[in-house]
Amino acid sequence: MKKNISYENGWLNINKNVGFSSAKIVGKIKKRFSLKKIGHLGTLDPQAEGVLPLAIGEATKTIKFISNKVKTYKFIVKWGEETETFDHEGAVTRNSPYIPKEKEIKETINKYFIGNIFQKPPKFSAVKINGERAYNLARRKIKFEIQEKKIVIYHFKLLNTLNESHSEFEVKCGPGTYVRTLANDLAIKIGTFAHTSKIARIEDCFFNIDKALDLEMLMSIGNNKLNKILYPVDYAVKNFRELYLEGKY
Repeated sequence: MKKNISYENGWLNINKNVGFSSAKIVGKIKKRFSLKKIGHLGTLDPQAEGVLPLAIGEATKTIKFISNKVKTYKFIVKWGEETETFDHEGAVTRNSPYIPKEKEIKETINKYFIGNIFQKPPKFSAVKINGERAYNLARRKIKFEIQEKKIVIYHFKLLNTLNESHSEFEVKCGPGTYVRTLANDLAIKIGTFAHTSKIARIEDCFFNIDKALDLEMLMSIGNNKLNKILYPVDYAVKNFRELYLEGKY
């Protein structure tokens, strides 16, 4: 017996949980609703949570035209420890007893981490090196280099000092920014070490965390109700100028 293939078109705003890769989320939803075409707008690391926009059907054709690729993250840094992955999952590689003060953190951010900057993606990342993912090479202890790339930081703020060794930040940035690397680079500039203990994307393009759907709730709805919760196909390109044509075609 053939499966009924759905032909829904539009966008979903998913609140991704920690522990799932972006590809895993896409696969689960595609299977659950028997979707023909589905893709995600921006990759989130398995250990990151938050906004994951998904394009379904005809909406997948708009991904390459999206120009408003600004993303906002909240993240927590643990001072004094660098890890091989730049987050809490990796083994500790270097330690420092120095914990920076708020004034020093703010001054370093304003001096080095606003505007156009260069950043080297972490070795445990999905960047391709000669056709292979960097994280696969890193896990096999193969030596390789990753080239720096230019990114843009629009806003980078220390939100709270949570305790003696943890600080909370918010950053608004352009595409290709690795928050894990940002935390590591900030610590190095200050003269200490650090890694991220939590990363949450709260905004991606026009999608925000306040209206993001819980995955379990989505998976529980009826097949015929998916269309009712989709954003329009053109939602992610709504900052484009509209052109109306008149006449007979």
